[in-house]
Amino acid sequence: MTSFKEYLQGMYQGNLDFPSIKVTSQSSGHELQIKFDSKDVLLDITYQGRIDPWMGAVCALSIGKTLNQLEELSWKNWDDFFQNDQTYWDLKAEKVDDVFFAPWELLKAGLDLYRGRDYLYRTTDPLICRCFGVRENDVLAYIRKTDDPTPEGLAAETKAGMGCRSCVPQIKKWLSIHQPKASGHYYKEKTRASWLLEIDYMLSCFPQAQEWKMEVESFHGEQVIISFDKEVTQTEQENVSIDLQDFLAAGLDSDLSFFLRRSRQREKA
Repeated sequence: MTSFKEYLQGMYQGNLDFPSIKVTSQSSGHELQIKFDSKDVLLDITYQGRIDPWMGAVCALSIGKTLNQLEELSWKNWDDFFQNDQTYWDLKAEKVDDVFFAPWELLKAGLDLYRGRDYLYRTTDPLICRCFGVRENDVLAYIRKTDDPTPEGLAAETKAGMGCRSCVPQIKKWLSIHQPKASGHYYKEKTRASWLLEIDYMLSCFPQAQEWKMEVESFHGEQVIISFDKEVTQTEQENVSIDLQDFLAAGLDSDLSFFLRRSRQREKA
């Protein structure tokens, strides 16, 4: 298997003859060139621009995959591919929490263009949710006509955040920044969106949060419901619930109550 260090030397940097699609990142200046066969299997892929090991790794992970497989790529694919490569794990620690991971987003933009969804990239209005084509003006329009804007309300109206969910942190920031100051729903002089943003951050610091797949499910009054998706005993759930309450209350506000609840998906299973 190719060592991650080899991508530091510019592997997959080059030019393709007759690519199916070309897509350029305005932020980094990289151009991704992709060639598909008649069955939508990715035959070859290269990038142009400064050497970027993550761009090279994106190319390596993509070759031989179908269009549908490419759209389902996740960090697990990276971990499996480079599982015994310490250089990868060292560098991943700097990237895994990025809300906007440029090489990955560039690949997804290329897939959208190949599928004919280039309308998502034609306007100068910033794209907030790529999965459902929700843009900045859509979010602002929702905020202007809603007395108590929430991520749930925006999702119900526009479906923003209901796809891959990578835009959810950005959506919460937008609601926090643009929420009308006259909004009547405050908890101790902060908007609900501001609290959700802080709770999300603190939850990401909780030791079991990633393993248990914890997410903020709801925030009403002084009660916050945290859902999790992991098979555990009742005793384990109770013990972690106590630790979670102490951890979040210490970092946020001791008057808030945090409740741990199994996710609906696992309950139905």
